[in-house]
Formats: sequence, C-alpha cells, structure tokens
Amino acid sequence: MRYEQFIPSKTLLYHLTGLLFRVYITVVVVVSLYSLMWVLEVAGYLDERIIATIWIAIAAMGTVFLVLLIPMYWSSRSKSR
Repeated sequence: MRYEQFIPSKTLLYHLTGLLFRVYITVVVVVSLYSLMWVLEVAGYLDERIIATIWIAIAAMGTVFLVLLIPMYWSSRSKSR
C-alpha cells in the first residue's frame, strides 16, 4: 500500500485553508455586527422597530443572495461556453 496517496497535495491544502479563512472572517463579522446591535439596543440607541427593520433587511438580502446563487451555480457548471 502506498501511503503517498493519503497525503493531500499542497494545492488542496491551500484551497482548504483559504476556505476556512473565509468562513472564519464571515463568522467574526456576523458575530461582531450582532454584538454591536445588542449593545446598541441595551444602551437605548435602537428601538424595537429599527431592530425589526434591520433583521427583515438581513433576511431579504439573504433571500436575494440565494435566489441569485441558483442560476449562477447552474451557469458555472454548464458546458456550453
């Protein structure tokens, strides 16, 4: 049995590291924004109506992203280019 086949290539490791870094940055940004909104609410700078508007806007942006992601995914996988 060749053990070299179980060792990932450097390219794969670079891609995995880049993906994990992007996921980490995304999580840090989301948690930071959520914490900032929470602190502003506790401090009294944001009322419930503004917070509800922000959450609806976040949900709408996520929905638009997912709707646009589907055709982009299928067009990237098509062979007719």
